[in-house]
Amino acid sequence: MSGNDKTAQSPIERVLHLLDRWRHLPAYQLERRADVLFALFLPEVLEKRFGVSNLCLIPEFPIKKSLLRAYGDDTTSQSINVDFLAVARASNDEPAGRAFLVELKTDMASRNDEQARDLGQAVAVGLKELVLGVIAICFATRQRSKYVHLLHLLSECKLPIEYDDALFPVKQEGYSKRLEGIQTRVERTSQADWPSLELVYVQPKNHVIGFNEFADEIEKGADDGMRHTFASHLRRWAAIDAGEIRPEG
Repeated sequence: MSGNDKTAQSPIERVLHLLDRWRHLPAYQLERRADVLFALFLPEVLEKRFGVSNLCLIPEFPIKKSLLRAYGDDTTSQSINVDFLAVARASNDEPAGRAFLVELKTDMASRNDEQARDLGQAVAVGLKELVLGVIAICFATRQRSKYVHLLHLLSECKLPIEYDDALFPVKQEGYSKRLEGIQTRVERTSQADWPSLELVYVQPKNHVIGFNEFADEIEKGADDGMRHTFASHLRRWAAIDAGEIRPEG
């Protein structure tokens, strides 16, 4: 591509050109750079695919390791992360709503059995226990402020968790007591108060939501200058695996 061609491109086209070229490099993780682009359209794709509405999205949702059988009696605050927690607010058909653990894969080779096992177990544990795991991490982590932001966002998703504004700033006296209050209120809820939980993969081919389907859905919306551009790259990423084309300029 010549310099003049690059100048003629829009900023989003230049970004996607770089992502498209760099994804073929050995250590480049496309999904870590492109996740925000997927996030722009993921709510509407999930809403159309599963017939839900008013979807709330949380990136890099932490799952406490001790909740998963593979990690035994791990009592630390360590966690694994799923790319997104998506929560669809309650409806007449789903009075407690529906929620999805969404794992984004931009390279089919990055799928692995260990991660699939962990995420499958997380779904079996249920969202109530996963949120209690987040609260348990809040007691131990050095990143208290960031976890307070996570608790606030969980409450904004209309989950049965009562956020306490007095949690922030986290260094003030009474933080643990207020957090214990949130924990106790969550523990007193029943499973029926919480959305059902499902695992969804978004990946180039052969699973729940493939890139071609994602592209088809986002192109149905009014073009805002990037829908068709992103969709064309999604189809390219679905058709050509990373590293499988001749290097070009």
